[in-house]
Amino acid sequence: MKIYSYAKINLVIEILSKLENGYHDLKGIYQNINLRDEININESDHDSIILKNGFVPEEDNIAFKAIKCFKSTYKLNNSFEIIINKKIPISSGLGGGSSNASSVIMAINNILKLNIPIEELSLFSSKLGSDLPFFFKGGTCLVEGFGEKVYQLNDLRNSYVYLYDSEITINNKTQFMFNSIKPDDYTDGKLTEKVKEKIQNNESLVSQDYFNCFQKKALTKFPKLNEKYHQMLEKFGNCFLTGAGMTLISISNKNIKSDDFQKYSTINKGFDIDN
Repeated sequence: MKIYSYAKINLVIEILSKLENGYHDLKGIYQNINLRDEININESDHDSIILKNGFVPEEDNIAFKAIKCFKSTYKLNNSFEIIINKKIPISSGLGGGSSNASSVIMAINNILKLNIPIEELSLFSSKLGSDLPFFFKGGTCLVEGFGEKVYQLNDLRNSYVYLYDSEITINNKTQFMFNSIKPDDYTDGKLTEKVKEKIQNNESLVSQDYFNCFQKKALTKFPKLNEKYHQMLEKFGNCFLTGAGMTLISISNKNIKSDDFQKYSTINKGFDIDN
């Protein structure tokens, strides 16, 4: 089975508080774009992940962890070979690993004709990472809690997404960035609600609508990122960090050609399955 696993950007990402279990209470608006990985999945005599165009140790690959956890939870004896042709940059804030994992879970559900409902798969996947449940609905979504609450919104009116991959590498990046967040960085969710209302009213978003709780810290820590941020802000009228970084995003209704940035489009799905 062939699967196409799409990237996501965070139009808004707020941290409301830190929960007693150590997770953070999140609220934000997530959006898929047509940047995608191609995944081939076949039954095999043992579980394996083959990653093309990138390297992540198999034991650290979230898609591999998803297979093991899924088999254990649903008491499955089948094994699978997963070949991932990476197009989504690794550890870029674009959700590539989470997208791969959600797509693989859905594929196994289809291959074995398990008929597990999407809502159940989404809840199961939340144990593996806060981004995974979003991809089962995809498109434009309000996301809350530690990622397990996902609500479909109207399609985003803004069309073109311009992406700059800074290629900045941080060990244990997500943990590092979350650990950098202090109570002073918490917000009350009103930024997300404002953007949600505009999307539901079919309004285009503007520069002031985009927000990322990690952005100030990333721009302060990395002068190269800060320089490119201001270049994109001047060129497109808006710029924001996605995820925990370190990819910068600008959104426009104009079709602008440039060798400095990669251009994508917003889409209304999290993955495709090609039987």
